[in-house]
Amino acid sequence: MNDVMIDMETKGTRVGCVVLSLGAVFWDPITGRLGEQFEAVINIGSCRALGLHEDPETAAWWDKQSPEARQILADVETAPMGLGEVLDTFTDWLRDHGNLHSVKVWGNGADFDPAILIHLYAITRKMQPWSYNNSRCFRTLKNIAQAEEPLRIGTHHNALDDARHQAVWAGRLFAALRAAA
Repeated sequence: MNDVMIDMETKGTRVGCVVLSLGAVFWDPITGRLGEQFEAVINIGSCRALGLHEDPETAAWWDKQSPEARQILADVETAPMGLGEVLDTFTDWLRDHGNLHSVKVWGNGADFDPAILIHLYAITRKMQPWSYNNSRCFRTLKNIAQAEEPLRIGTHHNALDDARHQAVWAGRLFAALRAAA
């Protein structure tokens, strides 16, 4: 598999915001099958030390989420891995389970998940592990293809659960495109 769906929980809605967690899953756009998974909670102090911002509107949004989703806000205070270590671990995971020359990184919005993650690699002076032209937008795919959203399993706004949900949905969208051709 060379397609990976990512999702991040953040304290903002634009590049440069604090990132709380990163979830990812490899998936096959032909079969829709899910593969290896990645999940990491990021120590919030490491993000603050880099000057990443926290938006008041996003804090208010988090206040309205389920207790299960809000648990991440406590977990980041004592998470053992800082941002740099999470990025190194994610890079190793990509290398171990995919081909870095051809892996495609999907996120829900061209200006959100992939853009934020690319910025995190840049500010920590780490090399982005996938090719610059292999970022993909799940939001655009949803607007091009039509397929019923799958039943959600897991916690809304848990990075790994959201990545899995998006990957399953993307598989359905690709199947709908193939059927329409």
